[in-house]
Amino acid sequence: MLDAPAEAARRTARRSVREAKPKQSREPAAELPYAEVVLSLELSHLDRVFDYLVPADMDAEAQPGVRIRVRFAGQLVDGFVIGRKAASDFAGRFEYLQKIVSPLPVLTPEILDLARTVADRYAGTLADVLRLAVPPRHAAAEKTPAKASDANPEKPVDGAPWGAYGGGREFIKALQRKTATRLPRAVWTCLPATDWATAVATAMHAVATDAVVFPEPEAVSEPAIAADSADSADSDDPEAPLEADDPAVPDLGPDPTDPALPDPDLPTDYDIDTENLRDLDADRYDEGLAGTAPRADESVAAAPSPEEASPLQVPARGALAIVPDHRDLARLDAALTEVAGPGHHVVLSEELGPAKRYQNWLAVLRGDVRMVIGTRSAMFAPVADLGFVAIWDDGDDLHAEPRAPYPHVREVLLLRAHATGAAALIGGYTCTAEGAQLVESRWAYPLTAFRSTVRAKSPLIRTSGEEIEKERDPAAAAARLPNLAWRTARAALNDGPVLVQVPRGGYAPSLACVRCRKHARCGHCHGPLELSSGHAMASCLWCGRPAGGWRCDGLLNDRPCGGDRFRMLAVGVQRTAEELGRAFTNVKVVSSAGETVLDRVPDRPALVVATPGAEPVADGGYAAALLLDGWSLLARRDLRAGEEALRRWLNAAALVRSGGDGGKVVVMAEPGLAPVQALVRWDPVWHARRELTDRGELHYPPLARVAELTGTPSAVAEELRLLRLPEAAEVLGPVAVEVPRSDDRAAHRAAAKRPDRLGRGDRPEKPKEPVEVPSHLQLHRALVRVPRRLGGDLAAAVREAQGVRSANKAEDWVRVRIDPVRIG
Repeated sequence: MLDAPAEAARRTARRSVREAKPKQSREPAAELPYAEVVLSLELSHLDRVFDYLVPADMDAEAQPGVRIRVRFAGQLVDGFVIGRKAASDFAGRFEYLQKIVSPLPVLTPEILDLARTVADRYAGTLADVLRLAVPPRHAAAEKTPAKASDANPEKPVDGAPWGAYGGGREFIKALQRKTATRLPRAVWTCLPATDWATAVATAMHAVATDAVVFPEPEAVSEPAIAADSADSADSDDPEAPLEADDPAVPDLGPDPTDPALPDPDLPTDYDIDTENLRDLDADRYDEGLAGTAPRADESVAAAPSPEEASPLQVPARGALAIVPDHRDLARLDAALTEVAGPGHHVVLSEELGPAKRYQNWLAVLRGDVRMVIGTRSAMFAPVADLGFVAIWDDGDDLHAEPRAPYPHVREVLLLRAHATGAAALIGGYTCTAEGAQLVESRWAYPLTAFRSTVRAKSPLIRTSGEEIEKERDPAAAAARLPNLAWRTARAALNDGPVLVQVPRGGYAPSLACVRCRKHARCGHCHGPLELSSGHAMASCLWCGRPAGGWRCDGLLNDRPCGGDRFRMLAVGVQRTAEELGRAFTNVKVVSSAGETVLDRVPDRPALVVATPGAEPVADGGYAAALLLDGWSLLARRDLRAGEEALRRWLNAAALVRSGGDGGKVVVMAEPGLAPVQALVRWDPVWHARRELTDRGELHYPPLARVAELTGTPSAVAEELRLLRLPEAAEVLGPVAVEVPRSDDRAAHRAAAKRPDRLGRGDRPEKPKEPVEVPSHLQLHRALVRVPRRLGGDLAAAVREAQGVRSANKAEDWVRVRIDPVRIG
């Protein structure tokens, strides 16, 4: 080791050698010498395009979309070339491009425009979005030669999975045509006990396959249709069944009284509400397009007969589908391989590793494949000639990006569909308020099944608070596992596995003082205490410190409580599995939660205890399901508590056999609540419309735009002062929030165990004395909401305020989220 003077002398000598070397003279390129560059800078006031000179030796490689490295403020900074030009408006001294990191153009014009739109939509910077859109470079993957593959699947398109939905067959036909006026946008409510992955794979296959389209038959007027219906109604044989136009669904007959029955033909021209659509892509939306599109009440010119016109060859287009997690991705991967054949799609997921993921991403960039599936990170995949985007279970919070600028997959895919003219499919067992808003504004078309089909497919659902159960068991409403649940589970175990959904993970994730009932908190960081097992000491959920010697600081009868014993406020999945194992002797109990998540379970009697989202698929379906602790989901301090509870219940109940096959579901919740009623009737669309109406009255998303500002009190106050809001804006707060910083939480967990330098293993760090958090470091949150049509103005105002604080080198940060998933 060199001492400080020697090291300083060494650095001085190196500097002198560098200065003594003659600098090579560089000449700019002869044509288009200026490069427009976007730099990877996190500062908001530097979110703009910079001009650099292109040296002559880099002229051939410095093309739009390539990764480069330039000198900015004395440091080497990564960036992208987004354009070349002959002149620049900048009057100062120009710097040259320092290095071409890779000559491969990885930033396509479509992704660049999308990234700029997403940054404006979420009040972020272009650099933040590009960090999400373009994966890090892997040199070895770039050197791997491309594999020759047939981009067009040879298997025919089978639309049988969509035959049970009103307008489903027309939906597949419209996808096969792939023309601009024929690409549908739909909000799909999937039937229970059906394979959603096969349906999504079929839709992708229809778009990504070359098709031979025959001319449409002559259009039939509405009076003729009415006359034909009247003739059918007055037929001599009233018992004659109605013929279905698809043999895959012979039992599907049209019912005029069915509220889920759509129009006979899938609308291909939409009556778009420009006010609701303006914030999607204001720069690209053509106001004249809505006026020129034919409306539903206008006559449509008759197409030539098949004898007069020849069939049309429609080329394939790209398809992109996003699912919440790796288990859904594995199901869709298997279904797409079965539907379209192997080798016609790629998977993009973080779990593939940097090399494999970048290799697959390059295959998409080169256009080697047309179908792409993945998790959240694949929403910016550079699919060539994008013709279809799909998202499964859009209400799952895994679709919300946890990194700035916090975009949501659903919004990004809708922006892509609107900008490229692609078809869009938003699907799930439930329907979100955002999905209902797309249907109400006629931007999308509802794909729902007939009520008779829903009743046949759904299991029998009962609640623990039914009147007959209260008479039979007066304590049923207060019991965690009432008599109805016990009887249902015991009877169902004779036919197959039983699913038990528990909202909370762990053993006892929430504790309270046994005397005064106050929540037990850590004396160091004020985090909640938990029990990891029946024999473990209580510890902090945030910092991991053991709570030895804990004393309650609450009040009991106006006196200090001082209690030292706990009671469990919430029971986790491990404790539930332990209790069920004691109650159901000789029955196998399987747990699926946390780090141990199962994909499938066999069709044998067993109790499968799982947290929401970790429910494994049972071969042949579950015989029954018990949805425990409904109050825990419904009592969350969140605007979407009811919607989220219904989504979790429906996802679990959809794994149960149909009622005709003996499938039963018991939910432990108050039967009069709207989410419970929607579950019992299996009517998520009704609940979504109700949620949409309620949020409209309360001025919350999706009928309003909300900006959440979180930071220190002084930083949030400064941000609010700098905001130039429209007159219709409303500011709520700021209020103190208990949101620990993720970096602080990670540091606390890392500091709980530190390796012993003597090699004696891990030694827990000695607990420190409780530290009082200064008031100026506590987090505050403010909400700014505006009508939906002013969402662009709100995002622009927040971006401007962030830029001012960044230019002034503000010390305290402010986290900005536009339309956060959780508002509570």
